[in-house]
Amino acid sequence: MTDALNKFPGVMWPRFHRNNDEHLNPYYTFQDYRQTWGMTIFILMTTALLPLIVMTLIYYQLIETSINTESLLRTERLASNARRAVTFFLEERLAALTFTVNEMDYDQLTKPESLAEVLRNLKLGFGGLTDLSVIAETGTQVAYAGPFNLEGKDYSHQPWFMECQQHNACVSEIFSGYRDVPHIVVAVKSMRPDGRFFVLRATLETERLIQTLSSYKTGEHADIFLVNRNGLLQTPSQFYEGESHQVDISLPAYSDRTKAVISTDRNGQPILIGYAFIETAMAPTSFILMVVKQKAGMMKVWLDLRSNINWFFGISAVIIAIVITLTSTVMVNQIFHADRLKAETMVAAERNCQLASIGQLAAGVAHEINNPLALINETAGYVKDLFTLKHQYKEDTELVEHIDSIIDAVARCGTITRQLLGFARHFDVHAQPINLNDMVTDVINFHKKEAEYRNIKIHVDIPETIPLIETDRGKLQQIILNLVNNAFQAIDNGCSLGVWAEMEDPEHVRLFIRDNGCGISEDHLNKIFEPFFTTKKEGKGTGLGLSITYGLVKKLHGNITVQSRTGQGTTFVVTLPVQLKEETRV
Repeated sequence: MTDALNKFPGVMWPRFHRNNDEHLNPYYTFQDYRQTWGMTIFILMTTALLPLIVMTLIYYQLIETSINTESLLRTERLASNARRAVTFFLEERLAALTFTVNEMDYDQLTKPESLAEVLRNLKLGFGGLTDLSVIAETGTQVAYAGPFNLEGKDYSHQPWFMECQQHNACVSEIFSGYRDVPHIVVAVKSMRPDGRFFVLRATLETERLIQTLSSYKTGEHADIFLVNRNGLLQTPSQFYEGESHQVDISLPAYSDRTKAVISTDRNGQPILIGYAFIETAMAPTSFILMVVKQKAGMMKVWLDLRSNINWFFGISAVIIAIVITLTSTVMVNQIFHADRLKAETMVAAERNCQLASIGQLAAGVAHEINNPLALINETAGYVKDLFTLKHQYKEDTELVEHIDSIIDAVARCGTITRQLLGFARHFDVHAQPINLNDMVTDVINFHKKEAEYRNIKIHVDIPETIPLIETDRGKLQQIILNLVNNAFQAIDNGCSLGVWAEMEDPEHVRLFIRDNGCGISEDHLNKIFEPFFTTKKEGKGTGLGLSITYGLVKKLHGNITVQSRTGQGTTFVVTLPVQLKEETRV
């Protein structure tokens, strides 16, 4: 399963992360592929996401600016419309009172039945009026029509009465007065024939005015109300409870134009405020119309849309990041594998050059040594025969042993020279169908006796599904024999040896030879295929066996690798083609 995943670049952690091939490092184009991978991801991420982030931020800014502008315009328009409605409400009733005092004189208005008739007509024509009264220039009420008992009341000190004296008309703030009910007073001044004046006063119902304001309210996040010039509430407010309550909103300077601004409430939340000063054509007022909207409530649709955009952006960014990471991993893996192949080719070429040079040297050395060795061996044999025939030397065992030592040393030297000649020769490859199971069995049979004597367990598992291999029989046999011999030399009595095979792909087969011996240190792993390198004790090996094996594997267009840990054993893996190339066959 792991091998299957590793064959697909990008599924697992990048393969170049586990690059530990120190002997290949000098031939790599890039020395740090992890850094190359990271820089590739960073550059692609920046290139892909930065424009998206910038465009999103610009879009946010433009949309928010547009919404704020539109909200301010709507708030200003709403305040302006509500201002016209309130102004018309007040001017209409002032005009009605003015018309009344122009059509009727003081004597007519002071008659109770006449004043009551006027009140009925005004209620039918305009509505919103509670009572009607005539007040003399002294401030004393001289006639009254309405539901309250207010005859004879003195209004000389009332602010609205004094303002009416100055401006001929007035509109009061909302107050309770003698009746203890919130109301608005509208009054007009008229002159009598004798030069004295009187005031026709009407009380307006606040409910009618509140209903007029409420008709302009837009949703639960908006509020509309009246305050005076000191910021005291004149009409009920949704956000600022209680009449005559001071609102905590800064009031602007007087302006005849409607304005809208963005501010914050007592909780620090953004709000939109529309201001409009109420002024009638006949009389000034102290009313300021205010429209307050909670920005969060107004922008709920935009906030929901922005949340969806954020989710879309986040998911898109994650997808882009995944695609970029996979793409970068695949790309850098491909570069790494191509670079690794180049490095392996360079190392193989360098090794082949070394082997060729050493082979030429070994051939020359072997030829030069063979003749003296033959002479020494012949002379030593002659001397031994002579000593064994002569009675005076026959009993000298020590002398005979020395001669035997010479003969053994010459034999060992002869073995070394034959190995050198074998290392140096370039044999032609004769391809033929080989049954790998039979080949391994034949080699193992050479070691059966030794295995039984040393109590070494041998496990062979060559599946029947392994096809016939078209290769050189002698070279393959020598490869397996060298590796098995090497394993037997590395393991102690009672250990085990395993040989098995599997198909790497339809065109290549892998042969595993594993022992649980002493293992090879990490420092020596990169050198074991070098000629004359050996980890055995002095006099126990020439260091040519694995080098010869390596050369034979390469001649068969295969590959050999080794995995080992000190104290845990060693595994050699030989990969061979199922069928040799045409140019290799003889």
